[in-house]
Amino acid sequence: MQLNRKGIAGAGIVWLGSLALAYFIGRQVHTSTGTASDSPAATGTAAQRSGSPGKSGATATRGASDKAAADSPMTVKQILAKLKLTMGAGGMQNPTAMMKAMALLEKIRPEDIQEALAAAEDMTDQQQKMLLYMALLGKWAETDGPAAMKYAEEHSKGLGVMAQIGKMSVASAWAEHDPEAVWKWYKDNDADGGGLLGGSNLALTSLFASLAGKDIDLAFKRLDEIEGPGKQMALAGMLQSALFDDEKRAQLLKKVDSLPDSDERKQAKQMMMGQFAMLAPDQAMEWLKTQPPEEQKEMKETIGTMFMMSDPKKGAALMLEGATDEAKPQIYSRIISQWAAMDTNAAGTWLREQPQGPQLDDARSSFVHAASIKDPESAMAWASTITSSDDRVSATTVAFKAWQKKDPAAAEQALSRSGLTPEQVEMVRTDSAKAPEP
Repeated sequence: MQLNRKGIAGAGIVWLGSLALAYFIGRQVHTSTGTASDSPAATGTAAQRSGSPGKSGATATRGASDKAAADSPMTVKQILAKLKLTMGAGGMQNPTAMMKAMALLEKIRPEDIQEALAAAEDMTDQQQKMLLYMALLGKWAETDGPAAMKYAEEHSKGLGVMAQIGKMSVASAWAEHDPEAVWKWYKDNDADGGGLLGGSNLALTSLFASLAGKDIDLAFKRLDEIEGPGKQMALAGMLQSALFDDEKRAQLLKKVDSLPDSDERKQAKQMMMGQFAMLAPDQAMEWLKTQPPEEQKEMKETIGTMFMMSDPKKGAALMLEGATDEAKPQIYSRIISQWAAMDTNAAGTWLREQPQGPQLDDARSSFVHAASIKDPESAMAWASTITSSDDRVSATTVAFKAWQKKDPAAAEQALSRSGLTPEQVEMVRTDSAKAPEP
């Protein structure tokens, strides 16, 4: 499925939102569990603290020394060394590693923030660098939002979209105690929008998440004052505030229904449904039934796409429900592209169960591309079922090239029995020699 401008923005919002979510969960875990010195493992048993009967006082002395070491705050250098090890387990793509990293960074004391930021400047690993910026600037903004934002602006040049995470973190922490000040900062920097995923616009996700969490009516009032791509970022933040709150989600959905602009209303509902369907699919389906019939079609595809991640068969059925014959070929293709990437066998079984015909050609081509890497033999067989001559040759080329690498003789034999004309067979051989990797 091709990503348009809104799709790219949505993907970026989800990714950046997941970073922020990991940040706050990590901080919450740290707060609720305490530091290592609060745990039984750190303090030891009563016998260990007082020394065991028949043992010399050396044990007690060593225990006291160990406890004192455990109670001593870690230095910035020690924390960053542990951060490097933690982030080695998948980096930002590993949620568990992210939460551990954030809990670790929470150990940096307020008086050590400047030292840690200076260390971040010398980092070459961009993921660790931006993670450190996000944690440190967010902590700094809790006590001095303007200073933290100034630092974020001055030190984000040349770092691309990832650099905006620092501003997002500052805006989030700052808005918790002074949302009006963050709003004023945004309005003063509105001209520096930086495009869909840059500049001051990205901070709107954090600002509006805080605003909606405190006062939904005020958040929607401020929303009316925003134009352009920033409005989409603000909406994304508002929806994030209701991810795990059923009551708040219901309030937001009601407010979204009252948006005067039909395009904005439609876009907001699509974004909301994407998140809603992941967390509460049955509730999302019930809400969908209450919407006007003309709005349900696209929202069904949105919910169906989310269902594909957990229940592909249910998601496919929903995406096809009520689809016109004209729309079905592309829907079939989107289903198979997503499903085959997760489970090629199950996707192939489902595809065979559908009414066969030219309407499945795009889906068959999608399947060939997905299957050729692991099972080029099956991919070649599926390529032969494509009714369009040009598409069949193209798909056969993909499967043949992949199969050639594993078993050239078998690939040649299958090509000769593929049903293609001699001219087409030669075309496959020629094209496969120069075709990119499948």
